[in-house]
Amino acid sequence: MTAMTSVRNYVLLAIVPILTIGLRLDARQERDAGGFKAPTVALERGRTVYVLNHCHFCHGDDLTRATMGAANLTQSPLVGADEDGNIIGPLVKAGLPNLQTAMPSYVELTSQEIVDLARYIHYLRQQARFRELSRVTNTAAGDRSAGETYFNGAGKCRSCHSVTVDLADIGRKYDTATLRARMLRPGPNVPADGVSPTDGQVAHLKLLENYTAADVQNLAAYLGVR
Repeated sequence: MTAMTSVRNYVLLAIVPILTIGLRLDARQERDAGGFKAPTVALERGRTVYVLNHCHFCHGDDLTRATMGAANLTQSPLVGADEDGNIIGPLVKAGLPNLQTAMPSYVELTSQEIVDLARYIHYLRQQARFRELSRVTNTAAGDRSAGETYFNGAGKCRSCHSVTVDLADIGRKYDTATLRARMLRPGPNVPADGVSPTDGQVAHLKLLENYTAADVQNLAAYLGVR
């Protein structure tokens, strides 16, 4: 083997791992310092507001790694009650200067930027809550009676569903994990450009943000025994 051949082989061996790493990275979801790229143009606008105003430094790039005393936005009742920034917007514009970890005010944000930001926060919250509530185990059995009460009352499930019509025998169609996942998010896993969610899917996403673990267990118990 000549010296030139040895050098050529060495260079090729050095390049192959780099190309392999590059291919692996290209196969992953696109990510930058502010987290993963959002699945729609509108949500990406919200992510831009979130990142450029450094929200991810304190609240995390997916809301699950809040630091420096920042509020856990996946569990915040205020965020859960928000509609297109009607609660988030005033808080963001006013800031929270009296807290130990003060949040600055962002008075310069436009109304559209507030809406975009709020919708992105809701998207992140829905993803986080789905992961959290999908892991609820059945070690503590749900309360069927409480599930029925929630179905007919606070959850407003009865306004769209019937346990004797569309949900009849649903507990026999799916195992517990699948039933829970479909109950939490019956629509697509992520939004997509050009695809508008149905009113029912929007209602389920709102519930997803505000379910307690007990609500999920109880509903699963109620629907699963039918």
